[in-house]
Amino acid sequence: MKKFEISAVLEEACKQGLHCHMFLKADPNCYSCFPVKTSEDLFIYMEEQDFRLDGYVARRIKDIVEISSKVDLTDEILKSEGVMDQVESIDIDISSWEGLLSFLSSRKLNAIFESQDRDSGMPDYVIGRIEKKDDRYLYVRGFDTNGQWEEKPTRIAFSELCSISWNTRYVDIFSKYLPPCPVAERDISLVPKD
Repeated sequence: MKKFEISAVLEEACKQGLHCHMFLKADPNCYSCFPVKTSEDLFIYMEEQDFRLDGYVARRIKDIVEISSKVDLTDEILKSEGVMDQVESIDIDISSWEGLLSFLSSRKLNAIFESQDRDSGMPDYVIGRIEKKDDRYLYVRGFDTNGQWEEKPTRIAFSELCSISWNTRYVDIFSKYLPPCPVAERDISLVPKD
């Protein structure tokens, strides 16, 4: 699909609360989602898995290969189960990653930060909290499956950042059991860039 076709589907889905099926570059999976906000380069959707919503995801539009909205039995089930009534828009500036990063940082939210290495194309991710940023990089203090915070933050190039997920069941439940984050409790939107 061409970018203008993808943007048209996203805009219509956001306006009408439509359920969409989406395919991404280098990923054979079909994603089920409810787009809630879109800009020229980014969009936010609520992910649907097994007839339940599972948080918000912000993603680059350029990573979409195909997206469509169609009414089928799944939509009837989602409506009957009340899932469609749970879809909520979100008021975040997504003209760039900056607005979303400020939103997450000011609320001290843990999130999943996914990136794709420009040279190898290999995906990578870190789950944790934003520690700082500069003009080229985001630094995230991650935690492991034992609930231990990393000693040093993971550096992610903005050019390689492809998605950020928050308010997912995994992140929210795991975060309740973590020790306090060693990151200075500060809002990066208020910190001058390095």
